[in-house]
Amino acid sequence: MPKSGTSSLHSALSRLGFCSNHNPDDRRTEEELRHANYRLSILSKYDALMDTPIPAVFAQLDTAWPDSKFILTTRPVDEWIESTRRAGFNQSYAQPKKGSTVDFYNNLLFGSSVFNEERYRWVYETHHRTVSEYFSGVKSDQLLTLDFGRGDGWNELCNFLGKTVLEEPFPRANAIDARIELTQLQKSLVGMLVSCGIDYRWLRKKGRSIRLKLGGK
Repeated sequence: MPKSGTSSLHSALSRLGFCSNHNPDDRRTEEELRHANYRLSILSKYDALMDTPIPAVFAQLDTAWPDSKFILTTRPVDEWIESTRRAGFNQSYAQPKKGSTVDFYNNLLFGSSVFNEERYRWVYETHHRTVSEYFSGVKSDQLLTLDFGRGDGWNELCNFLGKTVLEEPFPRANAIDARIELTQLQKSLVGMLVSCGIDYRWLRKKGRSIRLKLGGK
C-alpha cells in the first residue's frame, strides 16, 4: 500500500539488482487494468511492481503470474492514516481530474477520489487481512511481511529472495524529517497540472534525479 514503506522497498530491490517500478502509472498499464487484463505488459521490462494500484489486484496478478513472490509492507494503522492524510496526493490542491490515471487508481484501490479516514482505515485493515488469508497454507512461501518500523530489512528481504545479505544500511526513503514542504507557487503548479489530467509525480521523480546527480540524498 502507498505510504507503508514502498519507496524504501523500491530502493532496496534496486540495490539487489532487480528492475523495480514504483507506481506503474503508464497509460498501457492503466488501459490493461481497465480491461481486466492482468498479464501486464510492463512486467516484460520490470521484475517488481509496487504501490498504487498493485495492492488492489494482487490476487489477479498471482493468477496471471503463478508462483510470483509478494511482499506486504506494513506499519501501525494509526501511523499510516496520518501519513496518508499528509500525503501530497490527498491534498486539496492535488485532487486528480475525473477519469485521469490517478483518479482511476485511487478509486480502484480506495473506492474514493478523496481522503476519508473511515474508508482508508477500512481498506487498509481489510487489505492486510485479505492478503494474510490469501497467502496461507500452500501459498505461505510466496509472501513476506515487512515492517520497517520494527527493524525489518536486509536479513528478511534477502533470505526471502535468495540473495546475499548486504552489509550496508537499509534504505530509508521518504522519512518524515526529510520531506520538503511545497511552496504556494509549487502547490498552484501542481493544481494546474492535475486539473488538466496530468500526473504531477514526474516532477517529484525529476527532482529526486537532480538531487542524486548533485550528490544529495
